[in-house]
Amino acid sequence: MMDEALTTPPTFQLHFSKQIYCVELSPYEWSQHLICIALAEEIVIGTIKFQDEDEAVEDIAYKPIRTFRHDTRPHAIAWSPETSLSVVPRVLIFCVAGADFKIRLYSSDMNDNTVYEMEGHKDYINSICYETEGEILASVSDDHTCKLWAVKENEKCISTFYLTSPGMSVHFHFEKSGKLLVGEKNGLIHMYDVRSQQAIMSLDTDIVPLMSIDWGSNPLKVAAIAAGKLILWDISKPSPPLESKPLHIEGGLIVKFFPAYENFVASIGRPDNLLKVTNIRTEQEIICGQVKLIGGITCHYKLPYVCATSDREIRFWKIVSN
Repeated sequence: MMDEALTTPPTFQLHFSKQIYCVELSPYEWSQHLICIALAEEIVIGTIKFQDEDEAVEDIAYKPIRTFRHDTRPHAIAWSPETSLSVVPRVLIFCVAGADFKIRLYSSDMNDNTVYEMEGHKDYINSICYETEGEILASVSDDHTCKLWAVKENEKCISTFYLTSPGMSVHFHFEKSGKLLVGEKNGLIHMYDVRSQQAIMSLDTDIVPLMSIDWGSNPLKVAAIAAGKLILWDISKPSPPLESKPLHIEGGLIVKFFPAYENFVASIGRPDNLLKVTNIRTEQEIICGQVKLIGGITCHYKLPYVCATSDREIRFWKIVSN
């Protein structure tokens, strides 16, 4: 293992009594203070605030507000854009993909909870994502499919895109309504128009395995992590990639753009489960942190914080850019 003295220590840490499998900060302005923490058999929703936005907060303030039962190991989380605690009645909606190949849709007004199960995948679900109107959920799976679910209409599967390898990542863009990006393990990345149900563009990493993709706040920028390399495209001129940069010599696992900082990309990979934040404009490595067991990374909607799980901890790093 890398000497921890050589890595960037977390700015803040939250400790839990059990292992954390997934974590997701809400990516929407009106619910940006919410965090979803998935443990082995329960999902904890909390509020989180930083001193940067509230002087009354000393460093970081976390408060659990709701706990939901989840009977199988969680694999992925997606927040609904309809979630808001500042409306009456309050609305808390999110989905969790489980190890039993099902997706559970949780809904609460902070008094009564409902849970709906969506079945159809035949293997592990690797990624789920809401479109911006909150009416459709997309999912990708090891069963070589991407499925679309009408989460407001009996939670039924309304469409299936057939892939040529396991689906690893799926993303709707916040601005490009109806445009869906799907990353396959064999290095292919497809953009679909959900309304016409047609593939409208494809990219290829040319190296495998592709493990993760993301779409930045700039709708023209796409990032992928494949075989330890960070690969970037400007999809207005998609071939060849803008650049391909080695980041994790034994393989990268996750890549994420910062919502508020279009040139910052966070990734985790091996060896040593290193979390790296790279400024893709200057090619400077800003942070090299470390986690014990990987459960995903998530970035704050507007503040320069990246968050990653590390066994029973959630670790936060503040990005200080020169």
